[in-house]
Amino acid sequence: LDAMVQLSVLDRTRTAPPASPADGNRHLVASGATGIWAGWDLNIAFWIDGAWIRLVPRTGWLVWVAAEGLFLVWTGSAWEVVGEPRDVSDAVFSLVNDADPTKKATFSLAGISAGTTRSFTLPNTSSELAILAGTQTFTGNKTFSGTLTASGTVTVSAASASIGTATTTATYGMGTGATTTGVTKTVNLGTGGASGSTTVVNIGSATAGAGGTTVINTPTVTFANAVTQVGMPQANLTAQLLGIGGATADSYNRVSVNTPAVLLNNAGAGIEATVNKAAAGSDAAFAFKTGFSARALIGLLGNDDFSFKVSSDGSAFFDAIKIDRTSGQVELPQPTVLPGLAAAPSPPPTGKATLYARNRA
Repeated sequence: LDAMVQLSVLDRTRTAPPASPADGNRHLVASGATGIWAGWDLNIAFWIDGAWIRLVPRTGWLVWVAAEGLFLVWTGSAWEVVGEPRDVSDAVFSLVNDADPTKKATFSLAGISAGTTRSFTLPNTSSELAILAGTQTFTGNKTFSGTLTASGTVTVSAASASIGTATTTATYGMGTGATTTGVTKTVNLGTGGASGSTTVVNIGSATAGAGGTTVINTPTVTFANAVTQVGMPQANLTAQLLGIGGATADSYNRVSVNTPAVLLNNAGAGIEATVNKAAAGSDAAFAFKTGFSARALIGLLGNDDFSFKVSSDGSAFFDAIKIDRTSGQVELPQPTVLPGLAAAPSPPPTGKATLYARNRA
């Protein structure tokens, strides 16, 4: 009578009797019982006076399961948990596959700080759990509203993927971690194109009226040999130094060109090249050199008169021609040598004079 009135069992997981039961021990027999408990599934096994007694539950019976710290009620076909939710030790909680009981999942709470309760909210959808270790494939759309940190490789194989779709003020980083001294960080964009394929990398909005700035902070920007053309049909290009044709510009020669020829062509009408100096005492000159040693200078040389100078060593110069800026008068600072002609040239046009030398026998 005591066994039924104050019904309590030690556990509900056994399918066979324990080896050395104590007098008064009770167990709720699990399904699939064997041995002397065969056929006692979901019944109470009571050890008394050296023998097992079977107690068949009646609808409404309550039983306390000591191992789990909970009450069960017999519904007539099954034992159901009753009362308020209670803590269940992760050591005794596990999930078993219904079709194959050898497939089991357990949960460990060892990683939670002492005195801390963590809550987990299930989404309103049918899905699968994401794991932090091992390899897992995600299907469907996934939205991360916080920070996603990956220490390994993240592969997106979909034909279309978007990162950073916020329509408000936002900042997105790629490869932004501090790189240790002596270590190289490489960020690749669109480098997997096979021969014959086309790779397009778009930066910035293509919408008319949209502003933007692209800032590159690396000391060196290199275009590989495969780059044969850079198109900027509407761009305003500003640069401190420019080297073309393999030439290297420096702080003095800010534009340096290695080329067999230079073409300056008109854009539909006339064309003008301007060489401007800051003051009258400065130079606005074209220098003609041999081995980077000047042999001739043309321009506004130390004043605003147009002149020609020549040198044999690049240091000492002789004035050859000067054209006065106020009158246009031509001055020949050096004696003029006219080569002798075998015959007199044709008469000049009316109003013109010809000066020449004539060889005489």
